[in-house]
Amino acid sequence: MIQRLFALLCLQWILCSGTALAAPAAQNEPSVESRFHDGITCLQKTNIECAKMALNAIPRQSLYAKLLAGNIAAAEKDFDTTFQLLLPLKANATLSDDAAASLHASLALAYDNQPDTLRALEHRTAAERFLSTPPAIQQNHEHIWHSLSQIASSDLVEMRGESMNTDIQGWIDLALAAKEQDPAAINNWKQFYPGHPASFGFSEQLLADRPAPQAATAAAPLVPNSADKIGLILPFAIEMYYPAADAIEQGFAAAQQQAGDHRELKLYATTGDKDAIVSIYQQAVSDGVKIALGPLTRDEVTTLSQQAALPLPTLALNLPADNSPHPASLHIYGLPLEAEVAQIVRIAQRLGMQTATVVAGGNGIATRMAQAFTEEWTAAGGQITLQLAAAESSSPTELQTQINANPADMIFIAANAEEARILRPYLDNATPTFGVSHLYAGIPQDSSDDVLSAVRFIDMPWLLKPDAAEFSAYKAAAADLPPGEMQRWFALGVDAYKILDRLAQHPGQPFGFQGLTGKINISNTGEISRELTSARFSNQGVVVENTP
Repeated sequence: MIQRLFALLCLQWILCSGTALAAPAAQNEPSVESRFHDGITCLQKTNIECAKMALNAIPRQSLYAKLLAGNIAAAEKDFDTTFQLLLPLKANATLSDDAAASLHASLALAYDNQPDTLRALEHRTAAERFLSTPPAIQQNHEHIWHSLSQIASSDLVEMRGESMNTDIQGWIDLALAAKEQDPAAINNWKQFYPGHPASFGFSEQLLADRPAPQAATAAAPLVPNSADKIGLILPFAIEMYYPAADAIEQGFAAAQQQAGDHRELKLYATTGDKDAIVSIYQQAVSDGVKIALGPLTRDEVTTLSQQAALPLPTLALNLPADNSPHPASLHIYGLPLEAEVAQIVRIAQRLGMQTATVVAGGNGIATRMAQAFTEEWTAAGGQITLQLAAAESSSPTELQTQINANPADMIFIAANAEEARILRPYLDNATPTFGVSHLYAGIPQDSSDDVLSAVRFIDMPWLLKPDAAEFSAYKAAAADLPPGEMQRWFALGVDAYKILDRLAQHPGQPFGFQGLTGKINISNTGEISRELTSARFSNQGVVVENTP
């Protein structure tokens, strides 16, 4: 009974969310749009027979006839017919705003019945683009919230991973924050989603409905104790790693300052010696460190991951060499090449790519990149048409001949920026071409990148959107660092602070935020994932395509 009542309320909103669709045609002859509106008015009054009479007055070939018939089918709970009639119309750009809003809202109702909450949420967020009155928008928000509030946190996290739409991710993150029963979580949500539709009044209502936070206890403080210490266990003692470690420290300190966190930072210089990392870590514990960032090198992370237990919440900045279980207090966050490759594979396959040519540069990183792409692509059902290693002795014209003789849906360039600029002129410009962040030297307006025009890649939003308002607080702290890699390490330090602090303060609670390094997700088990911003090179500089 309650489900039927809710469906009726949803339908009433569908029918009354807009104004008249169009003015009557000349000579007092009602237009197709006005007859459609008459039908909607009938459905608003729950008079299905009246709506059918309006439908009979609309020419059957009119898309408004199909649209009204789909709305009638939704009113009659004939959702199979709703899908059949309305799905072909969802991409039609000629519908009026009110008609488009009713189409998406009816499809949302149909997906509610399946149930498929994510598809329903997609259509309700789509409907909002066509709504013009505050009451209609508020009702849309209430329907979204009703469906999300019925879902367990673990299912919300899984659903969130299936969507790249920022508005949808924001709604899911808000639902996760609300389930924490902690006003601070919703305040954090507002910080990371300043322009989200729910931030205009809806999240404030959630805050008003939350009880006041209880006083902090010594065992689980809501605000860090300024007398506590944070340990940064980084390779300051390795000459080639020192610049990266220094940039990470600068980013971490900048984020700490922005958070008003006055805990002491203690630096522990590692040498890359895997046999020494345990004693360095134990020294940090003896010094009273409460949370630890690092280590950075793979050997050191591997050794630490093999310990039976670690007493501190610890965020390592590299992947261990094996996939064996590690202590629950050790969390892994880095910039793994393989994760970037996996995202490029998802992007390309969503665009319908099925076959790929792989062109690799002449260094070890390029070989690793090509191998990762090949494994990920074939595992996802794709086919490799051609795989070429462009060593220094290779003939560019021979490379070009082989590529032209073996066409594919896409080309993947496994190379750094310098190598990619050399290889690109010998590739087929008409074939969509992709790469990862190694293609980008970090300079938005660089004439050297003109040769890469139309090549698509992914990278950190910090590098691709340096003037974004949400990053302005960090610009001064990073101003003296060179572009490219050092800016990436700085961004890693900023996000590492936010992740580590969150894991220490709210263990076992899923969370997501828009970071400098990408869209960050933390699962209820403490696993961390990242999604990068997609962009393409052009003759006018780098063009951002999508920010997850």
